Parts: sequence; C-alpha cells; structure tokens
Amino acid sequence: MVTEYKKPLPRFHSKYSRVFYDGCKKRELLIQKCASCGKHRFPPQLGCPWCGSTESTWDKASGKGIIYTFAVITHFEPRAVPMATWPADEFPINVIIVELPDMDGVHLVSNLIDCKPEDVKAGTPVEVVFTDVTPEVTLPYFKPAK
Repeated sequence: MVTEYKKPLPRFHSKYSRVFYDGCKKRELLIQKCASCGKHRFPPQLGCPWCGSTESTWDKASGKGIIYTFAVITHFEPRAVPMATWPADEFPINVIIVELPDMDGVHLVSNLIDCKPEDVKAGTPVEVVFTDVTPEVTLPYFKPAK
C-alpha cells in the first residue's frame, strides 16, 4: 500500500525521461545508449553529447553501483524550493551520486536508504531498490550492497 507521498515528484519533460521512469515501474534501471557511438548517457536526452546522434537504444543496468560522492542534508531553510515541501521529520537525507560501472560509468543522483548518515562514504558499493511512491511513480533509491 502506497501512503501519501509528500515530497517533490519527477517531471516527465520528455519521452526519454518517461522511458526511464516506466522502466523503474517495471523494476528495471534503464540507461540510454547512443546507437551510433555506443556510449551510455544520463539523464536521458535527444542527442548524444559525444557524437550528436539522435538515435538511441536502452540497456538494462545491473543496478549495482559505487557511491561517487555524497551529501548528508540535515535540515532545510523553509524558504528554499523545493526542499520546503520535504517533510521535516525525514531529515537527515543521504543524497548520493552513484557511478554505474556496467554503464560506462554513468552517474545518477539518488537517495541512499538503510544507512546511517555517519556510515555514508565515497567508494561504498550500493544496489538499487525500487520504491513505489505513488501508484503511478516508482523511484530508484540505493542501499549498501550486501
């Protein structure tokens, strides 16, 4: 059962981001790949930043990554946007940039769950956890790998 989700939701600006989030709904971490030069890219977009091609495919990532860097957010300024909509009782928040080695080192920004803030460290192996935050939206979070 999905409870009321009070945090900001992703916006589906393009058909490319829609493919990514549809994959999350199916418990698949889909990463866009250039059909011309073969490089993976994130966030999803029309053109390849390396060769300019507009042709792409999607590869399913293993969901295993490494914390590239992180920030532990302990509080928010009420006038800030969009953090002002984040429930105050859910701090601290472990925000991480995850490197996906099997996807050419693509980086994703996500949250690290099931980990105390003092235990978050760059270089820590992590794995994806898909969380249904609304009936329509599933988000990819990460937790320390076992």
